[in-house]
Amino acid sequence: MKKLFIFFLSICGICNAQVFSENFNGNALPTGWTVENPDTAFNWNVGAQNGFAGFPSGAAFFDDDDAGPTAVNTNARLISPVINLTGVVNPKLSFNYANMIYNLDSTLKVEVFNGTSWTQVFTFSGEAGVWDLDFNTFSYVVTSYAAAANIDLTPYVNPAFKLRFVYDDAGDYSYGVVVDNVMITSGVLAVSEALHSDHIMVYPNPVRDNIHIKLGSQNKLEKVSVIDMSGKIVKTFDKESDSYDVSDIPKGTYIIIITNNNREAIKKKIIKK
Repeated sequence: MKKLFIFFLSICGICNAQVFSENFNGNALPTGWTVENPDTAFNWNVGAQNGFAGFPSGAAFFDDDDAGPTAVNTNARLISPVINLTGVVNPKLSFNYANMIYNLDSTLKVEVFNGTSWTQVFTFSGEAGVWDLDFNTFSYVVTSYAAAANIDLTPYVNPAFKLRFVYDDAGDYSYGVVVDNVMITSGVLAVSEALHSDHIMVYPNPVRDNIHIKLGSQNKLEKVSVIDMSGKIVKTFDKESDSYDVSDIPKGTYIIIITNNNREAIKKKIIKK
């Protein structure tokens, strides 16, 4: 079985199913997003231009320059809507960001709501991204972002999950920070449909009501999970059976994860008719 598992891994590619995304391409906060700032009346905004810089594709930004030299903003928050991560397999957070400083290293933090409290999962202080001066408008333009990729959200999965981006200007009259292309993906293995009957049989495929899974004689099936293409677990079977009833799940393509008694997992794509 170990050789079979290694073979499956060798022919599989990682398919990152998208669970949530926001590109801030509009000129207003997207639906469900909110802002709050306990320090001043200034806050995050969305658009392609602010007082000191332009963002050609649109972005969310905190314009600290517009807040003025006497305004200290240490906890300005951009908060996502609720993102139900229940059943999402291996969720990962990625986003782009840029930060322009003046004297002190202003900070961008990312916090997540774990169902009870907020937990920090990312922080960066200092200059980030590439800022070029547009001599026609005498303002800066973000021409390249820094990227935060594949931040593991697995420990924080819950139905009330939220993100918040927190800007801290370190008490400095700074320029500001930009966030764009926020995305949460689920890591799902897209598996070859090749069957190796000497070791495992999964049939019928396509399936209408019941699917049968047969492992080699030396292995015992311990768990079967059915995952949709958004990465959510839609059904789980916790014990070995002659057949597994999937009649109640909608038509479509799914990944089943088969775990044996050696804690080895095999992924297989099935089609539900």
